[in-house]
Amino acid sequence: MPSDNPYEPPQTESPALVPDLAMPERNWKDYSPEYNAAFKSALLIQALLAVITALMLDFGQIHRAFWVAFLCQWAMVWMMLYERPMRPTRTDLMLVRYGIILFLLIVSGVGQWFLRLLGY
Repeated sequence: MPSDNPYEPPQTESPALVPDLAMPERNWKDYSPEYNAAFKSALLIQALLAVITALMLDFGQIHRAFWVAFLCQWAMVWMMLYERPMRPTRTDLMLVRYGIILFLLIVSGVGQWFLRLLGY
């Protein structure tokens, strides 16, 4: 039996309960296929640098710097993948490919000064 109360709210569906179809949920594993070639060349460069730095006769200092640069580069890559997974810029792809060289130069150049500053 319908009520004749004029102050009763209408029995419509709340707009807050309707799912938003404009923005689909993003899977954390999805990324642009443009990154694939950059990952392959980055791993090749890193493998070559790992062998070259291991063969240097400096008591392993450059090889340790390589591993620090390696970790820094992949941390940077994960941040880029988090920020722009589907639309990488040319700079993103270049840093994924050749970032290890940049980080190795920075770590081996500034690392000695930084360690002296810390007292080691």
